[in-house]
Amino acid sequence: MILAASLLDNWKLYAVIGAVGIALITLIAVMINKGKYQARFNGFYKRMDKAITKKFNGNVLIETLLNGLTYDDTNTYKSLKGKGKGKVKKYFEYYVKNLPELVMYKSFISPDKNKNQLVIMILDEYDKVLYKWDKSKKMNGLIKASNKYQMLTPIIAYLSELPLNIKEGAPYRFVNHDNDFRLTYDIVKNAKNVKKKQKEKKLSKAEIKALAKVEKAKSKKLAKAGR
Repeated sequence: MILAASLLDNWKLYAVIGAVGIALITLIAVMINKGKYQARFNGFYKRMDKAITKKFNGNVLIETLLNGLTYDDTNTYKSLKGKGKGKVKKYFEYYVKNLPELVMYKSFISPDKNKNQLVIMILDEYDKVLYKWDKSKKMNGLIKASNKYQMLTPIIAYLSELPLNIKEGAPYRFVNHDNDFRLTYDIVKNAKNVKKKQKEKKLSKAEIKALAKVEKAKSKKLAKAGR
């Protein structure tokens, strides 16, 4: 009886040790996977940031367009001359391809991995959604929005600034003072199910910190460019 009880106690001990070992191995595997996803995200963002700085800078493109590549000041894609349209198409194509990928990589290291779809919205002055863009609408969706709402240069500028805000998890709302329309974005589970009104919410502590990181990164980049 004593021997049987001793063996039973040993088996219990072995079972506990085994369970702890499995849990530890699982935790290590999760941490390794998270590290891999973090590295992939960081690498993708760095490549994107480099490309934006060298080839797809919104401010540079806007200045180029305004310097003789438009027929009028309606701020639409259709107001551009042929060369201007070509430049904008190339610019839009880059962001249409890479922004959804950036969001996907970001989702792998986020608490809610199901939130992996990017939605960019145009709002009126009452925060009502006038237009929403997701990757299914491709480049033509951005062209359509720029024509209908006379928002070509705001859209160009917004796309250029958006990757950094996505990286830091910061909200980003841009007001076009010419017509009082707003640009904003969200990362959601289903791009088809977006609220018809997007009221600006009070910032959380995490969002305030994220915005501070965005401003710090922008200042650092400007200082580096000015050297």
